[in-house]
Amino acid sequence: MYLAKVLGKVVSTIKHPAYQDRKLMVVQPITPDNEPMGRVTIAVDYVGAGEGETVIVSGAPGGARQVFGIKRAPIRELIVGIVDYVEMAKPRI
Repeated sequence: MYLAKVLGKVVSTIKHPAYQDRKLMVVQPITPDNEPMGRVTIAVDYVGAGEGETVIVSGAPGGARQVFGIKRAPIRELIVGIVDYVEMAKPRI
């Protein structure tokens, strides 16, 4: 799982059946300090996230199978939570 910022949505007239009635979002992985890192990717939205929101993305194999009950879904990334704020503990020295 990782933090990401939702950059926008994907619009498609023809989709794989696993994507029917599901929102596809463009997400940018970020650090806890809200700095971009890594490559932009597409994730299936499970929680109703919107553009500009910070989200938790699960990239676990089989996550879509468990969440949506689809046996062989071609879904690699799944938005599973919307983040209100990030609080980090101070490092111990």
